[in-house]
This record gives sequence, structure tokens and C-alpha cells, in this order.
Amino acid sequence: MKIHCLQTGTVRCKQFQLTGASNNLSRLYQLMFTKKWGEWMPTYCWLIEHSDGLILVDTGETAKIYEKGYLPDGGLYHKAVETRIKPEEEIPQQLAKIGYTPKDVKTIILTHMHGDHIGGLSHFEHCKIYVNKAEYEMATSKKGEGSGYFKKNWPTWFQPELTDFTDGAEGNFTTSNKITSDGRIVVVPTPGHSIGHQSILVKDEGMTTVLAGDLTYNLDTLKKEIADVVLMNKAAKSTVKTMHQYVKNNPSIYLSSHDWNAPKILAEQKIFA
Repeated sequence: MKIHCLQTGTVRCKQFQLTGASNNLSRLYQLMFTKKWGEWMPTYCWLIEHSDGLILVDTGETAKIYEKGYLPDGGLYHKAVETRIKPEEEIPQQLAKIGYTPKDVKTIILTHMHGDHIGGLSHFEHCKIYVNKAEYEMATSKKGEGSGYFKKNWPTWFQPELTDFTDGAEGNFTTSNKITSDGRIVVVPTPGHSIGHQSILVKDEGMTTVLAGDLTYNLDTLKKEIADVVLMNKAAKSTVKTMHQYVKNNPSIYLSSHDWNAPKILAEQKIFA
């Protein structure tokens, strides 16, 4: 199998999300009252060439963010995150660079449903789309918009397949979902960044590539077990610890959605150590 790294714009969040904070009171203060932004980071999607067909992990950001009303005018959202993208950086143009079109993609797997990961959904009506059940239920609930999910921006046809992790253990993950017929593309629950965040394991020739989404920002934060969350919670701590143990126990390439080093890690097939 071959995995392609596709960049769709950039994003930044408050610095404490990158380096951690001592407690939730500190996190809340920094979120609301400081302008200590972290660096601009890439927003990556991942295209997997598999015998069952092309699989795209996340669909990236969209230039619609600049249209009035697409994002909230104020509130907590703009205190937590900022995104930017040019039309030519959207997912169709990134696929074209490697010789594909959206129509060539058969399956979509979403790590979670924040805007910078689902902005390109409108191009994939023909695809089977997988979303974590807990994530979808939160995104469609009354709490959804306040938690950063904007259902009004979703395509009207959007009815995803909900992963509920019934395929048993995968390493030290107690539950999983096998997506492909050969069982080599596996989704595991990694809640913390969002209630239904999930990561994708690509198992190939004695090595696993972990498409970790926003579980952590990079290899360093995984090693230090710093989860990518606005307010730290038990789920985030537990998930990062589980993933850290998994990549130590299994030869793995660990790729985060916002790590500038991810293309190099992928190209060099750098095993986590």
C-alpha cells in the first residue's frame, strides 16, 4: 500500500495546546484571555492506495471559511482556533497533483468532525464515509455547535456509516473496526481531542502507519503524553497513554494531522522510537 500526504491549508491554536498546561483553570484562562497563539501548522489529509479502492482519511479545510456566515462571527470558536486556506489548496486540487480526482476515491474515514477535517466533504457524495458513532451523536446534538460542530455547513446528503468498534482488540486497544476486506485498515477509538475522535492504523508488511488525526500534535507530544485538548480530561490522558504504548510495542510510523515533519517521517518511513 502507498500513503500520500496532502496539505489543505494551515491552522493555529493557543500555545498551551501544543505544550500542555498545569491544570484546567490555567487552560481556560489562556483560552479566553490570552493571545498566545502557537505557530501556523499544516492541515493534512491522507490518501491510501488499497486493493479495495482509494481511501481518503479526512477531507481537509475549505475556502468557504471566508464566506459570511460559514463560521461564527464571535464566541469561543475564534478564541480557540484560526484557519486559513486558498481555493487552490483544497482537496480536489491536492488530489490532482498526484493524478487523482475526488471521483476516484471510494471510501472516506473521518478522524473527527471539526471543520478543518471535514471541509471538503461536498466533493465526495459518491463515497462510503465512516464516522465514530459517539462523534456523530455529539455533532448532531444540541451541544454540537457549542462544541465546534457546524451542521449547517454539511452537505444535505451526508449520512455516514457509524463505527461502533465491534471487531475486538487491536494490540492494547480493546476495541476496533476493520474497514477493508483484508483487515489491514483498522480504526481504533482515540477520544480526547473530541468525544469520538478515532485514529486509523494501516497495517502493511510487519509495520503499522498510524494516522493519528489530532490525538497529539507531533512525535514529541506523544512521547511526553501531551494530548491535543482544550480542557484536559481523563479520556485524553488515557488515550494518549494507550497510543504511546501501542507504538512502542508495534513497529509504527506515527503521523499527526498538524505536524510539519509528517511528510518527512512518511517519506523516510521513520519508525517511532
